[in-house]
Amino acid sequence: MADSVNTGINKIHYRPVSPRTTSFAGKHPQLARDTPDSFREAPPNRREFDHARDRYISLQLKAMEQTEAQRRGESERSGRSSEMVKLSKPFPELRPKLEQAPIRQAFNRAWLREQREARLAELETQRQQKQQDAIQERAIEQSAKNMEREWARRAQEQHGPQR
Repeated sequence: MADSVNTGINKIHYRPVSPRTTSFAGKHPQLARDTPDSFREAPPNRREFDHARDRYISLQLKAMEQTEAQRRGESERSGRSSEMVKLSKPFPELRPKLEQAPIRQAFNRAWLREQREARLAELETQRQQKQQDAIQERAIEQSAKNMEREWARRAQEQHGPQR
């Protein structure tokens, strides 16, 4: 049996085993002569298998054959479409001339005012933070000076007055 595997001989019919047609070699034009005629002339059966194996895959494949407009129309006719989608469909209308200009200008003014106030508040926060940092630095410097004085005083007490 090991000999039949190594030699490529089909044990039942005693003829060479054909290569797999799913490989690149079976599809390449120069290597296609190794493929038996029965494989080359056989109709493709993958599509029928996909339709038969699963109902949902079959529905997907059928939907992919249609255009987007056909799919939408089919879903609207079958009643599967969403009511919100039907309501929110845009209908072309002429643009209003300048009746919304005052509303837009008022919005822009309010928007700019809000942005300016936010920036001023941010700058004020930064200024206060800098002041607090300066106060903390002064306090640290003062405590460092006090510690040096205290060490100098203790050193004098321990060693006595210097002459």
